[in-house]
Amino acid sequence: MKPDGSALDRARELLEETSDQLHEEAPCGYVSTLPDGTIVRVNRWVTRVLARPREELLGGVRLQELLTIGGRIYWETHVAPLLRMQGHVEEIALELEGAERRVPVLLNAVLLRDEAGEPLGMRSSLLDVTERRRYERELLAARDEAEEAARIKGTLFSMVSHDIRSPLSALVSAGELLEETELSPEQERYVRVVQRSANSILELVDEVLSLGKLEAGHTRLERKPFELCSLVEGLAEELRIRAEDKGLKLDVEIAEDVPSRLMGDPIKLGRVLTNLIGNAIKFTEQGSVRVSVSRVQATEESATLLFVIRDTGIGIAEDELDHIFDDFTQGSEQICARYGGSGLGLGICKKLLGLHGSHLKVTTRPDRGSTFSFELTLDRAPA
Repeated sequence: MKPDGSALDRARELLEETSDQLHEEAPCGYVSTLPDGTIVRVNRWVTRVLARPREELLGGVRLQELLTIGGRIYWETHVAPLLRMQGHVEEIALELEGAERRVPVLLNAVLLRDEAGEPLGMRSSLLDVTERRRYERELLAARDEAEEAARIKGTLFSMVSHDIRSPLSALVSAGELLEETELSPEQERYVRVVQRSANSILELVDEVLSLGKLEAGHTRLERKPFELCSLVEGLAEELRIRAEDKGLKLDVEIAEDVPSRLMGDPIKLGRVLTNLIGNAIKFTEQGSVRVSVSRVQATEESATLLFVIRDTGIGIAEDELDHIFDDFTQGSEQICARYGGSGLGLGICKKLLGLHGSHLKVTTRPDRGSTFSFELTLDRAPA
């Protein structure tokens, strides 16, 4: 049921507030002054924050005199000149000298002028930013703690990984020497098991070392000339043996208009491609893995290239897509148990591409395969 007209009128009368009431009850400070800063009007917020009676503030006190010593100096050297020059200032950080505490505020002020352009007075608003300052300090402290935690983790990764890598390298070398001796078929089988296990742990240690360097910010991109076609074909040739052992076909297609000599970091680009191609082979039981490089655009100085790694493997479930780039994450527990691995490869790829200003994209369908792609802009190398 709608109220009648008289009821609405009565409600409006109760809710109406004059401009004086709005000024007086505002949740921030309002100060009106003469051109020299002498206060002629303040609202209740100012008297409450400063813990000073209104009569005292209206007795010849200037606005700048309510500030801390540093604030008064800043007023004379910056705020006052800006007001005279442009007629207003916005969000100037100052501190009021209250009776019990200092109150950080943001000042907004406008200079009032007469028809001849002469200053008549100034209207200012003061917003208490005590809570904002507290939040800022908490955020800075949290950031410092996170950076320190990342630094400690990176240092720990490096120390532990180096300590593990040294005896593992010796173990691999000893296994290689042992393979060259006369062994029974059973001993040869045991040696191969040891070699495979040691190499798997070495790969994990290398990935942890890379992750530690990336998170600690110690990884930098090099810039040197390299042959892109040779890099891609060489990596594919190394991985083709692994693919053929699983009965898979590994194809490489590099468009004819892709520049061959480029400037960049072939080691880190090779690491990205090796991880993506290796993953494609690992999670594909039948079919093929296809690597393609095409040109998106090019100038005389640089070229933007599209790298695509497509497989016919198990694919990725939709609810797992948001987590596949997380460190130590590898799809579901069933996949981790079946295929093994550390779950660091894609995370490292993402971070390495981030150094290049690029990002990794993925399209996938369960049991239909996955496609990983990224664009990279590289300068052309001198002939």
